[in-house]
Amino acid sequence: MDGIRTIHNILGERILPVVIIAVAIWFAVAWKDGPPHPAARLFPFLIYLQFALGLIYFVYNIVAKGTAGTYFSFPFILHPILGLITAGLAHLSVKPGPLPRKLGRWAPISVLGVILVTVIGGTLLAKSIGG
Repeated sequence: MDGIRTIHNILGERILPVVIIAVAIWFAVAWKDGPPHPAARLFPFLIYLQFALGLIYFVYNIVAKGTAGTYFSFPFILHPILGLITAGLAHLSVKPGPLPRKLGRWAPISVLGVILVTVIGGTLLAKSIGG
């Protein structure tokens, strides 16, 4: 389980913020109305992988270690909630929904900005509670 936690930490702290910024720059430069580029469809899977690793670690600690009281307490429960929000927003980064679509060219970039804020917020939250 320590391996999953290590991968989750490295992916969330070091890799995802850089990838989000790179994808935002790429979307800004290569944006065109229509179906997304096939490479752009891979970005949400990186977020899903991060969420799945965190969820596996979360459930393992609740079931195997019996630490439900710690993991369902107020500050820590925000971390998986932010992960769920980030995974939900990952869809909108590639194919914006009705609300972001009104922004036109800036729709994917604005969604990626919100994703970046949730990733950094989740990371800072985990660090502040000892994760």
